[in-house]
Amino acid sequence: MPNVNSRGTKGCCSAPNNALSADITRIYDSCADRDCLENLEVVFPEADAALIESACSVKAVDCDILTAYVDMDEVSYNRGCYAVECSYYFTVDFNVYQAGSSTPESVQGVCTFTKRSMLYGATGAVNTFSSADTAELPASVTAPVAKVQAMEPMVLGSDIVNNTVPECVQIPEAVNQAMGGTIAQNTGDQKIVVTLGLFSIMQLSRDVQVTLPAYEFAVPEKECNADNDSPCEVFRSFDFPLEEFFPGNGPACNACGCDKPMDYDGECPDNMRRNDRPNRR
Repeated sequence: MPNVNSRGTKGCCSAPNNALSADITRIYDSCADRDCLENLEVVFPEADAALIESACSVKAVDCDILTAYVDMDEVSYNRGCYAVECSYYFTVDFNVYQAGSSTPESVQGVCTFTKRSMLYGATGAVNTFSSADTAELPASVTAPVAKVQAMEPMVLGSDIVNNTVPECVQIPEAVNQAMGGTIAQNTGDQKIVVTLGLFSIMQLSRDVQVTLPAYEFAVPEKECNADNDSPCEVFRSFDFPLEEFFPGNGPACNACGCDKPMDYDGECPDNMRRNDRPNRR
């Protein structure tokens, strides 16, 4: 009996007719959040402990995401749902001022925030293995994959507060080593807290197989051209950044029309000015 695939094409190696099977990553559920992270306690290297203890004012000037750990657990009482937990670790740059001095000292500390959300990731009982797995004993994958996307945080405020109730800030060893291996807990009479704004997206996805219409191979049409022009010629090819000089003023309108910037020589991109265009009815 001949081998017939799901599309009705005979033979196990026959080319499909106008159809293509592909493995894609399907997003089953996602959520977007705008979190205001208030009064996060910041810990510093041991060498900066005395500086923080004697500081009279502080200003946070920058913040970056050092790393994030994403964990996921299946919710037993709601089949197909998963609790996704993301622990962020931020590096924050501060200007610390001492009493009687107008010149600040620059220090960098670490703070952390953990966010937890419940998302739907569907159910799957198929064990998935891959040849790309180089482990001696490959493990099967049956759960969805949790993914977190986040913008760099926005610094909203910072302050020095009394350390009346010392807290233990959990810092993984990898984060500690990235900061020089000397991060210490706040044990003095005062500590620094920071407030951050964070935009993030959490999502759960699975690899699924779908059938797509197939037209033709995507052959590149652009030539790989080695640009040997002089730096000035390359610079003149750039559009003038009107939006940088006049932000929030809507589309730039000129002789070329709206939202069609002129080049360095005052010409339109298609060498045709707005008044020279034929009238369209």
